[in-house]
Amino acid sequence: MSTPAGVAFGAATCAAAAPYLARLTLSVPDRDQRRWWRGRAAGRRRLVVTALVAVLLGALAGGAAGWSALLPSFAALALCCTPLVLIDFEQHRLPNRLVYLAAAAAALLLTVAAEVRHDWTAWLRAVEGAAVVFAVLFLIAFIAPRSFGFGDVKLGGLLGAYLGWYGWLSVYYGIFGGFLIGAVTAVVLLASGRASLKSALAFGPMLILGALIVLAFGLGSGSLA
Repeated sequence: MSTPAGVAFGAATCAAAAPYLARLTLSVPDRDQRRWWRGRAAGRRRLVVTALVAVLLGALAGGAAGWSALLPSFAALALCCTPLVLIDFEQHRLPNRLVYLAAAAAALLLTVAAEVRHDWTAWLRAVEGAAVVFAVLFLIAFIAPRSFGFGDVKLGGLLGAYLGWYGWLSVYYGIFGGFLIGAVTAVVLLASGRASLKSALAFGPMLILGALIVLAFGLGSGSLA
């Protein structure tokens, strides 16, 4: 029962927050907006799209955490990642305002989960996972800066913490899943004529989706945990 309960909680929480998250998609990218947390009025179409993304990410996050001490941290991840997905698709940016907020929430709530579950081994592995993924993606961005941004590097480090909690196979499959989704998306867009070899592809949403799918469906469970 823990997984259905987690899915329901995650989806319901993100659905309830969707109107506010839609407002953030307009205010967060504006560097001149100092009180960005207030948001801006969003139209109906943006509200609907945000709600759909929020429910999807919330359900996956809830499925990954189940009804456990990890659920608040995963719900926070879904809430922060929902506006990031829309912003990255629209502007190819992952604003530090939200990435750093998500990182702070992860640091606090994963620590609380480790204390509640008495599982500091998983907590330490989460820290290591964040560091390893950040380092690998930083190297990729250094080698190919035009195809991979530093915002993706920071987001990858954040996701690496959540993946690392579950084990090193989860880290591998979660990040690989993001690259796989990105590659498939690029091929589909090229084949349909909706993109060219020079077109920029928002990679942040692919990383988020790949990580959450792997964790929600336990695709990275194995002996390397």
